Amino acid sequence: MKFKRFIKDNIIVLIFAILTIIAVVIFLQAKVNFLSKANLINLSQFLAVNTFAALGLTFVIIVGHFDLSFGQVGCLSAMATSYLIAHDQNYLLAIFVGLAVGAIWGFLNGILIAKFKLPDMVATIGSGALAFGLAYLFNGGNYIFTHFLTSGIAKLNNNFIMGMPLPFFILIIVFIVCYYFLSRTTFGRRIYAVGDNTVTSTFSGIKVASFIITAYLLCGLLASLASIVMTSALGRGNVQISVSLLLPSYTMVYLGMAVFKKVSITGTLLASVFISIIINGFNLLSVPFYISNLVLSIILLFGLVMSSLFNKRLQSS
Repeated sequence: MKFKRFIKDNIIVLIFAILTIIAVVIFLQAKVNFLSKANLINLSQFLAVNTFAALGLTFVIIVGHFDLSFGQVGCLSAMATSYLIAHDQNYLLAIFVGLAVGAIWGFLNGILIAKFKLPDMVATIGSGALAFGLAYLFNGGNYIFTHFLTSGIAKLNNNFIMGMPLPFFILIIVFIVCYYFLSRTTFGRRIYAVGDNTVTSTFSGIKVASFIITAYLLCGLLASLASIVMTSALGRGNVQISVSLLLPSYTMVYLGMAVFKKVSITGTLLASVFISIIINGFNLLSVPFYISNLVLSIILLFGLVMSSLFNKRLQSS
């Protein structure tokens, strides 16, 4: 009986694990060097970039809001970093400025939504378009190449620590920090409380606006980290560097929510592993990008439907 109950309670998790294994087996059978050292390095770097953005978005979803601007904010941050490198500034300073731009933009998003009560989708569409427009001002939308090869920024993508690519090592640190604060601290309990019921949280003495602003700040910061790592890998400033992060990030968050029955850092990470494996395998098989987007869209809709059904069951129980 206990075994049957375990299977019933974790059926979606088991299906998710089985699908992940099936995906790996399919790519192995396709003989596309899926487990080669070079591809595993590429996969880990790709996983890090996607997960940075998805983890930031997770905080926003936890507080019950949406952000449609983080991909474009990442573009602004990447171009700010690239501009400073082109003007022969220290690459660490350039990275810091890029991260600061993302954090400040996220902070302003939070102010618009938490303080001015603007609709989150409309506000972030507007702020994202503004960020994207400003990104074009750095070089008229053209690539920025100057000093990239000599600046040292390539170290952010190419260096290894304890045998792991630096982006993957940073991802482990970011995940541990996010997991600790959400699962082991008062901050985590309160940010979940804000997402569950803002009215109750307000009467409980929680400063709801502060947690919403913090969530948007983290989303902007981590999206900027993703875009700067992508810029390091690309070796040039590209004004459209992170616009493609929107669909994968939402898919990862909602797939993780569907599997683990709530929005969580762990769910987002495991969903990111699954989706990164799928996208990486498709790239090895030279599958057109629109097929990848089609698959991601189906997975996102699945996550939304499962999350909606789970929430309805909670409300009726």
